[in-house]
Amino acid sequence: MRFKVAVLVFVFLAVPLTPANSIINGTSAVGSNYVVTMLFGDEKPQAYCTGAYFQPRVIVIAAHCVIKDGSRAPELQRPLADFYVSQPGIDWKTPEARTSRVKVLRIWTDPDYFNRFEPGKNLLETQVNDIAFLFLEKELNGPTVSRAASRDEIESYRQGIGQGFHLGYGCIGGANGTIAPNDGKPYLAEGITGTTNQLKHIPVPDRYLEVLYPSGKSTCSHDSGSPLLMKKGEEVLYLGTLFAGSGWDDAAKGTYKRGVGSATVLWPFVPLLEEEFKKFLEFESKQRAIETQRQKEKEAEAQLSKERQESITENTFFMENSRCHSIGINAELQILNDGVWRSLAQAKGWDVAANCPSTTPVRPWTIAEIEQTSQLRWRYWFVGQFEVFGNEFQSQPSAKAAAELKAKKEAEVKAAAELKAKREAEAKAAAARKTTITCVKGKLTKKVTGVKPQCPTGYKKK
Repeated sequence: MRFKVAVLVFVFLAVPLTPANSIINGTSAVGSNYVVTMLFGDEKPQAYCTGAYFQPRVIVIAAHCVIKDGSRAPELQRPLADFYVSQPGIDWKTPEARTSRVKVLRIWTDPDYFNRFEPGKNLLETQVNDIAFLFLEKELNGPTVSRAASRDEIESYRQGIGQGFHLGYGCIGGANGTIAPNDGKPYLAEGITGTTNQLKHIPVPDRYLEVLYPSGKSTCSHDSGSPLLMKKGEEVLYLGTLFAGSGWDDAAKGTYKRGVGSATVLWPFVPLLEEEFKKFLEFESKQRAIETQRQKEKEAEAQLSKERQESITENTFFMENSRCHSIGINAELQILNDGVWRSLAQAKGWDVAANCPSTTPVRPWTIAEIEQTSQLRWRYWFVGQFEVFGNEFQSQPSAKAAAELKAKKEAEVKAAAELKAKREAEAKAAAARKTTITCVKGKLTKKVTGVKPQCPTGYKKK
């Protein structure tokens, strides 16, 4: 991020300010609440600016962190799909930072925000209303800030009542008084006090706050968007969003000069946040409904494609190949039954045929089960206007119907064979049970065979 310089006019001295892009001589704050960093990249994410977890699914950050340099809102630094934020207080250089990061779905800045900073030409618009809201795909871990400090609470803070603290992911003090890149951890500075100083190029003074750090501490590059917070009883109040600062070189060298920070006060933007968050939820709900509908349509399309492929194999696929038709016309396949044409199946789809003219580019197709050889035709109509009929054609039974008929015949043959075999077996068994007796009547002899043979009248069993 490029360094920018602004000028704060103090009663006692002039101090150059550069955009706060970690906290020099701060305390490590890994695991702390509220503070997050934006993450870009996939395999090896890189941190960019600091933000605050203000309310569920909402991050507050500086607008110049998201709007492209030299451009107006809503032109972003990069595609929206590249924006993620870390979990609060995490070391963003750990593997966990990548796996737990959360996607940004929508970004709001003032519609008139202009990220232009050319101090040599006195063009300092980037510091006017330098605040943005990031709306997240889901909630982050841990609590949010309690609320924005009220106008009266900010005014009291300006007058020196109360002390704030700052959490940031910017650069840190290195060895021998040098500035070192952030090591992946958030840092904390406490004891920050307000002042009544103002920047002349900020058109609405209520929206700007200048603060002084304790001796030997300061903001640093990448602290842009960091939250300036204040403890009040059990609450943690959001005072403002840091967008610029100065004094980090002196603080790193141990000269004990006080760093200076500039922040956009949050309370004037809270009504806008509530309105925009409501719009975001409504938009998200609509998008989810659209995605659900798209998924259903995709699944239905896949199912229809599957049915179509199966129907071709099963000889249940019928398509008009003789005529071309207009988009929007109705079509059904009809069958001749007892001398009357009856509806068999509505058109399931329309294929664009290469040999059809552009005015009538489609042909219908459908799926229907035919049990026996039948006469078919297509019917076409526009409701209340006209109806026409395609050429009649003969259709053979479907593969399923043919298979069922074949199976039925095979079953009948099998049943007949089984019945014949049963009867033969019964006859054989009956024959095995028959006996033969000899009957006599005087000099006459007669043999009788049967299951229970008896002699005829007048004969006696020998």
